[in-house]
Formats: sequence, C-alpha cells, structure tokens
Amino acid sequence: MRVAALALLVAAAWAAGPDAEVLEHHGRWESGYGAQFYNVVGRLRNTSGHALGYVKLRIEVVDEHGKVVASTETYNESAEALGVPDVDAKTLLASGKVKPLAAGAEERFRGSLLKEETPAFTDYRVKVVDTPAAK
Repeated sequence: MRVAALALLVAAAWAAGPDAEVLEHHGRWESGYGAQFYNVVGRLRNTSGHALGYVKLRIEVVDEHGKVVASTETYNESAEALGVPDVDAKTLLASGKVKPLAAGAEERFRGSLLKEETPAFTDYRVKVVDTPAAK
C-alpha cells in the first residue's frame, strides 16, 4: 500500500511540472559582431510558493517533422552568469552572487544559436528544465 501511495505522489509531482512557466517568447534572426544568430527572448514567472535559485531553460529548434536539430540552454536574467562556459556554477551559487527569483516574480530570459552551427529549422520551442529552490 505504501509503495502505491508513493508512486501516486511521484506521478502527481511529475505531472505538476516545473516551478516556473514561460509567459511569452519571440525568436528572430539577428546579426552582430560579424556573426548571424537566432535570438530568442522572453519572460517567465516563478509559479512555486518559494524562491528559486534560478530557472534553467532549453531552447530547441525543430525541423518540419518536429525533430530537434539543435538546442541551447540558458537561464533567467539574474542567473545568466551560470551559462558562461568557464564559470564554476557551484562556486557562483555558493557565493550568493546569483539573486534568487522570489515566489510569483517575473523575469526576462534570452538565448541564441549561431547560424553557422545550427542546421536549417522551421520552428523553435522553449522548455523549463530546472527550477531548484533557493538556499
């Protein structure tokens, strides 16, 4: 009986989804610094009842069959530094330099894919992939 109850709790938590939702997003081709890139910008909201350490998102571009042909990960505006390749995320988070996202708060995000590294695509989607509670 306990195993069944635990399975139901896990299923309910999975179905509830992440603790943040994407409110809006827009993507377009842009150029700068001698490169072309597909830039996606948007807004998200913390839908949990507590502060989040950060919101991690995945931007996926898909072909005409819905197959993902490229993706990139990004963070909410206050946590963008976590996406810098040479930054030690654990150290940065432990330092307190990443401002938590309060319950109910909204914030912007952005992410880009370089044209030279991205196959042809017909559409894109944005997914919330990680929403750890603030410590």
